[in-house]
Amino acid sequence: MIKKVGLFALLLASILLFSFLLYGEQSDLLPVQGIRAEDGDTILVQLPDGTRQAVRYASINAPGLGQCLGKDAQVYNGGLIKGSKLWLDRHPIKGGYEMAQDRLVAHVFLSSTITQTSSVSTLLVAAGLARLDVFNPSDTAIRNGDDFSVRYADLIIPAQIEAARSKRGLWGQCDSYAESLLIIAAIKQWSDDEIVYILNRGQQPIDLAAGWILTDASGSERNSLNLGEHIMGSCLLPPGGIMRIHSGSIATGKGDEHTACGQQTSDFYWTGRRIWNQDKDEARLYAPDGALIDVYTYPLDWK
Repeated sequence: MIKKVGLFALLLASILLFSFLLYGEQSDLLPVQGIRAEDGDTILVQLPDGTRQAVRYASINAPGLGQCLGKDAQVYNGGLIKGSKLWLDRHPIKGGYEMAQDRLVAHVFLSSTITQTSSVSTLLVAAGLARLDVFNPSDTAIRNGDDFSVRYADLIIPAQIEAARSKRGLWGQCDSYAESLLIIAAIKQWSDDEIVYILNRGQQPIDLAAGWILTDASGSERNSLNLGEHIMGSCLLPPGGIMRIHSGSIATGKGDEHTACGQQTSDFYWTGRRIWNQDKDEARLYAPDGALIDVYTYPLDWK
C-alpha cells in the first residue's frame, strides 16, 4: 500500500502552486473513521455510532476498477483514508442527507480545517486519478444558498489544471488527445459566469487568434467561437498559460473584450448567452487546420 507520507510529498509541491484557498475550520463536519476504499471515489467509513456507511465523493468522478487507472485510483484513495480520521461535509435534504445508490454523498477531508491538502477529492484530482464531475448543478439552488454540488470547485479546478498541464495520470495514460498541446482543462458550467479553461501544455507560445475554434456538442454556428474572428492581431498563450473563456451574464455587454494576451492567465468574454448545458454537454476544440484536437465531456460515464 502506498504510504500517506509519500503521497503528500509527491503532490505538495504542485498543490502549493495553486492559490492557497482556506475555508477555515468547520464546526458542522461529521467526524468518521476511514476503513477502506471501494474504488477511486467511494469509501467505507465507521460513523460515530459504530455503524458502517459507504460514502460517495461529491463533485468528482474516478474511473471504475475495470477502467484505465481504476485500480490505481482505488489504491491511492485507500492510502489517503484507510485508518484515518476523516471529516464529512454532507448535503442535508428533506428527511435526511443526500444518498446515491445507498451511498452517502459527501465532501471528505483529512482535517476539520478545509484546504487543498485536506480535501481528498482535490488530492485525487491533483494526482490525475479523478476529474471534476459536478452532476447537474442547479443555478436556482446555488442562488438560494444550496451550493453543495459546487462548494469546493475552487479547490478542485486548479488541481485539475495542474494535472492536465503535467499529463498526470488520466491526462497522459488514458486520454485519446494526450499528444495535443492546446486542450480544454476544465469547464465550469454553472452560475452567471460559465468558464472554459483552455490550457497550453506545450513548450512554445500558441497564437489563439490563428483560427482555433471552440464549440459545444451542437456544433452550431451560434455556439461556436473562432477566436481569430474576435481578436485583432495575434494573441499568444505562453507555455503553461490558461485562457479563461467566459459566457453567461458575466459577459453581457463585454462581448469580444479580453485581458492582455501573453500572460499566464488571460480572460476572454464571449457572450452574455448561456452556452453550456448544466446537465450534459461536450466541448470540442479544433486546430486552425480543422483537426479535432480535444474533447471535454460531462458528465463522465465512468462506472
